[in-house]
Amino acid sequence: MTPEPGQDEALADHLRRVEGYMRGCVLLRYPRTRGPLRDELAQALGEIMPASVRTWVEHIGRAFRIAESQWPGLTTDIDASMQRWIRHIADPEDCDTYVYLRSHARRGFISKFPASRFLSGQIKMFQILAEHLRGRYAGDRPHRAELLALFEQECDERILHITDFFVEAREEQLREQEATYRRSIDNAPAAIFRIGWDDGAILSANIVAEQSLGHSSEELRAMHSWDLHPADERDAARRLWDDTRRYGNASREDLHVRTRSGAIVPVFINSGVIEYGDQRFIQQICVDISDRKLLEDKLIQSEKMAAIGQLAAGIAHEIRNPLGIIMNALYDLSEVVDGGNAEVREDLKIAREEMDRVQAIINNLLEFSRASTVDLEPVDVNDLLRKTLMLMNKYLQSSEVRVETEFAATGFCSANQNALRQIFLNLITNAVQAMPHGGELRIRTSLVSPTRLRLEFTDTGVGIPEPQLKDIFNPFYTTKSPGQGTGLGLSVVHSVVRRYRGEIRVASTPNVGTTFTIELPTGHDTAEAAAG
Repeated sequence: MTPEPGQDEALADHLRRVEGYMRGCVLLRYPRTRGPLRDELAQALGEIMPASVRTWVEHIGRAFRIAESQWPGLTTDIDASMQRWIRHIADPEDCDTYVYLRSHARRGFISKFPASRFLSGQIKMFQILAEHLRGRYAGDRPHRAELLALFEQECDERILHITDFFVEAREEQLREQEATYRRSIDNAPAAIFRIGWDDGAILSANIVAEQSLGHSSEELRAMHSWDLHPADERDAARRLWDDTRRYGNASREDLHVRTRSGAIVPVFINSGVIEYGDQRFIQQICVDISDRKLLEDKLIQSEKMAAIGQLAAGIAHEIRNPLGIIMNALYDLSEVVDGGNAEVREDLKIAREEMDRVQAIINNLLEFSRASTVDLEPVDVNDLLRKTLMLMNKYLQSSEVRVETEFAATGFCSANQNALRQIFLNLITNAVQAMPHGGELRIRTSLVSPTRLRLEFTDTGVGIPEPQLKDIFNPFYTTKSPGQGTGLGLSVVHSVVRRYRGEIRVASTPNVGTTFTIELPTGHDTAEAAAG
């Protein structure tokens, strides 16, 4: 059987293969060339086809529960199909019938049903046609036997082709599904690994795994699943593999993976057993949860700030009452004791100074908890910075800290002047304390946009180690020696900045210096934000 020009090579191979099987099994009793017997059979089938189609549609329509409204369309389709087949019986070189069948088995209506359904219909048509042929040639039994033998050969050939077409179509669907699955795995927003059931070796990994870890597929296949983790987590990773084998699935969110560059990335790992045919392996999906961890840390920080704020307000109010009594007692003592006694005067002075210090701590607590009154007013940030620096000039000089300023025309910020002054005092004081042997403090203001201004405080001090940066805005957290800090300074700064819908960032390099960057809204939007 020679396919027509233009037919794809796969179909040509299929037609030659089936013909070879039939020839090898001596199923081709009649030559595959056009001749009188084939022409006569084709003519007879064409004449009996209308009646055969009507009978077939009634049988199949009921058997397959096809609505009668669809029978006319079914009649047209089966008649067209049989006419193509009749042309092939007359001329075996005409393969149009198999071009259509192959296409429909893959994408047509018949592809939506089991092959047995379609084959049952074909076999029924063969029976109906054979019955008509027997009746038509009842008077010439020898010739009838020859025609029926050729008809049976053509029916067998058609059944073989249809069976192969359906099998090939299903195989093609499986290949497409596998390719689609591979693409979905490769483009999934997570690293996915196929892990050996017996030894935990990495059998394959998707593209995301290669890109995120920095390893090639060959390098990954030379590892075990637990080799991806830091040394102190490998036992836990091995237990995850064991638990998956034991229970069918397991997960952990307390592990990390180490990239080729040495970076440690927190991951959530979901691990499950996959059984496909005679294959059994473990699939691990590793999701980078760095962003989630960051959000969780921020949530914890927010909840901690809220709780500490409530605690601070309560403590501040409780302390303020006895503090007032002590202040009155000090005043009374100063009136009745011997004013000429230098030691007594010094003791009273120290007592008053320490009471002022306690009062300052209470004010910080109240500011942190937002229990103090917020009076909004237009604040010239540059002017307030100048006044603050003048106030601290002696302290700066005695600490051998040189101040460089660069003030831009930032306009006014609608805020609480005292609160902003407290921010400046805290940041300048922290900068000075970070330069125990003197240094330089650079203060810069700029206008980021018409509605946003920026303040930068940069020192040349000892810097802050990276692990501590995440904690410096926590209440009562301090890196200073006991008795030198309350741990509230930067908490107050953070609280005030956030109150006015601002942002505060810190960048630091040990032994180089630290920069605090504050951004605040300008104009009346700030006042509305704070009041709301």
